[in-house]
Amino acid sequence: MRQNIIIREFVKDDCHQISTIISDNLIHVNSRDYGDKIINNMLSIFTPEYIMGLSKTRKMFVAVIEDIVVGTASLDRDTIYMVFVDKDRHKSGIGRELIRHIERMALDSGVATLQLPSSLTAQSFYKKLGYLDMDVVESEQYGRDIIMIKKLDRRDADLEVSNGLEDL
Repeated sequence: MRQNIIIREFVKDDCHQISTIISDNLIHVNSRDYGDKIINNMLSIFTPEYIMGLSKTRKMFVAVIEDIVVGTASLDRDTIYMVFVDKDRHKSGIGRELIRHIERMALDSGVATLQLPSSLTAQSFYKKLGYLDMDVVESEQYGRDIIMIKKLDRRDADLEVSNGLEDL
């Protein structure tokens, strides 16, 4: 049975849960594609304090199931950042719901095209949602990011049931 996923705006009390979700993903998932130096740098960045600071400049959202924060994503104008889902709940539709929510918010604010910096780890997930590779950015601190874009379509953002994407 599919659990009820609620997407809501970030509140201050979400900082620690989001930091834990991000850290767990970096250690257990992203570490398959990135070396220790990059993972350790990212772990030092995504503290609850840093996340709180980001919330002042970005629209941040959390996915909640039964009052537990299970994912997060943020939007800054036309760019999606920080899409992370509890590592034990990958492939349950939470990430897809977060992206759909952000796409609707972007469309409502007049944004026609979204971009995002994807990790190597998440690239195939975004491709399944219609995002296309546009560029690659590489740095010693953060490793390789694939810049991806998607031209938004109201019909896609409003779909309740996706075509074969329920495993995301």
